Amino acid sequence: MSFESISKETSSPVVLPISTARLQLVAVTPECVLSEGACDGRLGDLLGCRVTPEWPPTDWEPHVLVWLLKRFAEDPKSICWCRYIVLREDGVAPVLIGTLGAVPEFGYGVLPEFQRRGYATEAALAMITWVKETGEVDELVAHTYPELTASVRILERCGFVLEGQGVEERTVRYRLRL
Repeated sequence: MSFESISKETSSPVVLPISTARLQLVAVTPECVLSEGACDGRLGDLLGCRVTPEWPPTDWEPHVLVWLLKRFAEDPKSICWCRYIVLREDGVAPVLIGTLGAVPEFGYGVLPEFQRRGYATEAALAMITWVKETGEVDELVAHTYPELTASVRILERCGFVLEGQGVEERTVRYRLRL
């Protein structure tokens, strides 16, 4: 499956954003993924925010976009489980700073210039609260590299517990029972 093989007429269910004091977690839609894949410059307009030249985060690779489109086509409701992280500050235009997803695996990524300010933890806690409220899953699993101490700290702050070796080489698995 490629970007070109997905219809631009894919309709997305309406998914309300999740808001925190500083952030808005906005659904990743097929339209947004297609815009990113085509590098057409419309992503900021679709999200109502500024997109910095540093976009996307390092883990937001083309194969992820293709995987998302396939998942959305198979299960349109899955759109609500993957979010863009938009920073909202007084007097400054909202800016896209990262991504966050909860199913099938919990994960997040924030652009380097916005790291170490608590945004990933704030977004993760908001997403976990939303996931609990849906009642659709009873646990979340996350994988990371043990040397990524900031990522490990975020998981631990959110209540995830280290379980052991992860699926990929050198990774560790964390689990949060909801």
